[in-house]
Amino acid sequence: MIEDIEDIRNARYMSLYSPPTTEQAKNFTIVVIETIKATEQRQRKRKANDERAFQETTGRIIGDLLIGYEQEVNQWSYHEMYPAAFSDLSVGYKLFRSTVETLTNARLVVVAKGRNHKPFEYKEGMSTFYAGLATRFQPTSTLIDLANVYDISKGSYQDHFVTQLPRKVIEVRQSKKEGEGSGRKMKPKQTKRYLEIEEQLKTINEFTSKFTFEDMRFSGFRRLFNEGDRVDFDYNHGGRLYHADGQGYIGMPKEKRSQIKINGESVVEIDINASYLTIMHGLKQQPLPNRADIYAIGDLPREVVKKWFAISFGVKKFHRQWLQGNVKDLKENCPDYRTWMTAKVVEQAVLEYFPFMVDWSSGDISWSNLMFIESEIIIGTILELINDHNIPSLPVHDCIIVRKSDQELAMRILSEQFYKQTGLVLKLKVN
Repeated sequence: MIEDIEDIRNARYMSLYSPPTTEQAKNFTIVVIETIKATEQRQRKRKANDERAFQETTGRIIGDLLIGYEQEVNQWSYHEMYPAAFSDLSVGYKLFRSTVETLTNARLVVVAKGRNHKPFEYKEGMSTFYAGLATRFQPTSTLIDLANVYDISKGSYQDHFVTQLPRKVIEVRQSKKEGEGSGRKMKPKQTKRYLEIEEQLKTINEFTSKFTFEDMRFSGFRRLFNEGDRVDFDYNHGGRLYHADGQGYIGMPKEKRSQIKINGESVVEIDINASYLTIMHGLKQQPLPNRADIYAIGDLPREVVKKWFAISFGVKKFHRQWLQGNVKDLKENCPDYRTWMTAKVVEQAVLEYFPFMVDWSSGDISWSNLMFIESEIIIGTILELINDHNIPSLPVHDCIIVRKSDQELAMRILSEQFYKQTGLVLKLKVN
């Protein structure tokens, strides 16, 4: 039974790049496989190649589930359950599905099925359906206890199942349909542009992996493109960098990220102020407002205006009212919020201060365009720091993390990359 739907929602992605590495992990995996086989009712043994694939898949699944189990936020992991979702992995859909079934039958893994399945059960006697949530997985206490026998305990899982750099670094998803959390994964077309991006990502991953990190683990990046089913798609929609091993440091609270060290040196986080809104000014050939805070308009608190843009950039038609949870969040985090600050009131103020937003619903610019330009700015900065200065950096969507000694140079390069893409001189914020 699932007691908290938010645990399911915030699960960690299973990259399947964490095989058993130490002798303890390998021996533990062997025992797990023997436990599984004791519960199977097979009429004949697996063929040699099938047996090797089964054992490797089991080890990779166990590694991901244990690493997911030691998350602070929750202890669930997820993976979508359809063939295309495994197109860029060494583990195929059918083998993953059958291996999970054997682990479940052996009472080593519990499964919460995703969309298009029966509702999740939560609280006693209640159930619901949450569209867009992929199938979730969690190790049972039996599997955790068995790992402890081999001195593999919480806090050391990643030492025993070391995550490898990803072999496939580009992911493409279809356009999101109504009710979906994200578009379905699709097989990338290996165009000239694809090969160029692949080379960029492998350069970034190989270079960054040479550095040591404290309070985080580096497992490589993958670049996720959206709306791959558009006629004009050529790896030019979306394109943000994500940690290949689930959320990684990107999912950490900003305060915790500030504790990261690169080669023993403290870091700073350089943030593009109001990234999408600033990029919009460039695309519409409008100068940036001459005020310290771009979100400071009228009598509205910046948090309220920022929230309106956050829910508006992802849709083509402005919301008539705040989305579920927005008001609660504003009441808790914005002392100056008042009930008269409705979504419609904020919209009117936005259109007065940013007239170009009137054309937002026309479709000439979308969130995926803005995200692509933002990602090109960040990746251009990362590559210039690597190629020209031998300096590492860590992206966080519209931010980069660098060592304090590299701050000034990184800010200059980030500003130049932003100007190159938009024609504007941006405002940067350092945390």
